[in-house]
Amino acid sequence: LGLALLYLNALTFGNGIMTAYLLYRGMDLSSVGALRGVASAIGLCGTFVYHLSASRLSLEATGMWSISYQLTCLVLCILSLLTSVKRWAFILLVGGVCLSRIGLWVFDIAVTQMQQEQVPNDRRGVVGGVQQSLNAGFGLLIFVLGFFFPHPRDFFVFVSTG
Repeated sequence: LGLALLYLNALTFGNGIMTAYLLYRGMDLSSVGALRGVASAIGLCGTFVYHLSASRLSLEATGMWSISYQLTCLVLCILSLLTSVKRWAFILLVGGVCLSRIGLWVFDIAVTQMQQEQVPNDRRGVVGGVQQSLNAGFGLLIFVLGFFFPHPRDFFVFVSTG
């Protein structure tokens, strides 16, 4: 369930909600595109960080520090909604989202690896299927919220749910 809840999150460049908010706040489209690339590259770094962490720590410890790291980064995003200085709001929001990708990917890989190692072979497909269904369901829920709160000024609703 912890992994699936990560999909109930508007703080990503991948779903269009945050992109619409940044454009609404005055960021130009080319900057949004460049930052999306930066966030993706930082996310890829998470795969290397996972390898380093898992080789030195247990999978459980790797999962714990990575989700704690992600939460810390996302606190920056919440702070961005509380500041009235536009430049600082952009820096906190985009910086928090980009940096959180490391924690997201390390946690995702750690949970997936724990499932591979700890779930019996004859049940692994069912557990994986349920996990993917939960991920998709929570991912869909963030878009359902978009129907009820369609204006970018309501972005705080999305941030508070994720």
